[in-house]
Amino acid sequence: MKRGHFELERYKEEIYHCFRCGFCRELVLGGAYRICPIREELGFETTYARGRIGVARALLEGRIEYSDSLVERIYTCLGCYNCKAHCPTQVDTPSVVRGQRREIDQEGLRKMKALDEIDSNIEAYGNPYGFGKKMRNQWTEGLSLPRRGELLYFPGCATSYDRPEIARSLVKILKKAGIEVAYLGEEEVCCGIPQIWNGRSCSAKALMEENGRMFEEAGVKTILTSCPDCYNAFHHHYPEILGKQPFKVIHITELLLRLLNEGKLSFQEQIKKRVTYHDPCRLGREAGIFEPPREILRRIPGIELVEMRRNREHAWCCGGGGVVNLVYPKLSIKIAKDRVQEAVETGAETLITCCPLCYRQFYNRAWERGLGLTELIVLAAAGMGIKS
Repeated sequence: MKRGHFELERYKEEIYHCFRCGFCRELVLGGAYRICPIREELGFETTYARGRIGVARALLEGRIEYSDSLVERIYTCLGCYNCKAHCPTQVDTPSVVRGQRREIDQEGLRKMKALDEIDSNIEAYGNPYGFGKKMRNQWTEGLSLPRRGELLYFPGCATSYDRPEIARSLVKILKKAGIEVAYLGEEEVCCGIPQIWNGRSCSAKALMEENGRMFEEAGVKTILTSCPDCYNAFHHHYPEILGKQPFKVIHITELLLRLLNEGKLSFQEQIKKRVTYHDPCRLGREAGIFEPPREILRRIPGIELVEMRRNREHAWCCGGGGVVNLVYPKLSIKIAKDRVQEAVETGAETLITCCPLCYRQFYNRAWERGLGLTELIVLAAAGMGIKS
């Protein structure tokens, strides 16, 4: 008996817009230098956008059905949006892939231990790591943050548990500018992005509803994020899934640049370094925030910014997106190594990023190559004489 493909039906127009030109395979014009990291590593037609859309079309038309091998292939997509950014008809392949993953999960066809563990951790602890709530709140020690306010900082799971220095630096920068942010503390739960990408839509929606309720109770009008995944969860996926978005969303690089332009913040410390900047896929191609991080770097005295061959909309993925880092860690690491190699080729001393996931992907790879690695907000704080 053939299954109905109700999720893919939502993307039927996207699927039939693809005219198989192959730009998503190996476009080498305008600074792109290849498009799909997964295709470059695995090499099969069904590992990049044209083939993925072909599979979706075949599913819709009843010519194939999900098999174990096809499910495995569908979970190799990073969701880096490089294909869409270079598609002449702007086919949204990552959204189609998410639709496939939702169908796979609904049919009980997903057999991936790493994702089952994420689901269990989120259900039990409200975060994908399985860490306790008190640990989530440790970075706030001595900062005296209110629980209610119109401007709420949402650090997210990766920042709170893995890169707390980002959160401390951000809050201290804003305090220097006279801005007080609220923070939900131990009550904060995951933004839902892991569930959005692993296909567990019911869990993603539940997290969104819980966050939305807490935002409303806290009197929030604007959400401030430092994590690109959280930014896109609130900016794009919340209105898509919940049908509403009663708050504004802003990324810290946008706010920080505005404060610098208004003269409310300035850099006093000289940091003599040659650096290169990695555009996180979620912040760059998905959110369209390319220039604020670069402008911030240029304003730090002593910083020399050099670009990697692939930058801005052409930037190569860190290899960690779309839950690929969890399901296929070796594949993920190979892609991260490719990106670090590009950074090394610039002659930069330090690789700068603005994403806790990218930071984690690059950490060991950068160390192996003798390349420094710093988070933009931490570097900006240092340029203002602030210690995280």
